[in-house]
Amino acid sequence: GRDDPQAAYTAYTKALCHRWTFVQRTIPGISELFRPLEDAIRRCFLPAIVGRQISDTERDLFTLPVRLGGLGISNPVEGSEFEFQASVKITDNLKKLIIGQESSLDGYQAGAVAEATSDCLKDKEVRLLRRISAIVSNSSDERLKRSI
Repeated sequence: GRDDPQAAYTAYTKALCHRWTFVQRTIPGISELFRPLEDAIRRCFLPAIVGRQISDTERDLFTLPVRLGGLGISNPVEGSEFEFQASVKITDNLKKLIIGQESSLDGYQAGAVAEATSDCLKDKEVRLLRRISAIVSNSSDERLKRSI
């Protein structure tokens, strides 16, 4: 991290975070189990990348995707339940086929899966826009408000 922050950031965003996203999508009710991970991200990883300790506002800002001015370093505690619910919604059709022990995928409704995926992406976008609004309204830093 401290020797090569860009490499650490790339490793995190391209590989490491996807490992726990898989776990979040498959196991319900585990948000608080990610608290030690968030603490390590907050107290060790992010300071190593930016070169100093960060504020609560900066941590919130860093959770945003790059396209919205953040670093795309999500908070695994906050995202866990959303990831699980999205997975349940998107895989519902396939789950029904498996439970029904269907021998073919004739009942697989790709359109329903695409619609569920689209709905989840829209929900995520709404959450992100609400987060931006909260960051702006809770910040007293005028430079930060203008940059967002």
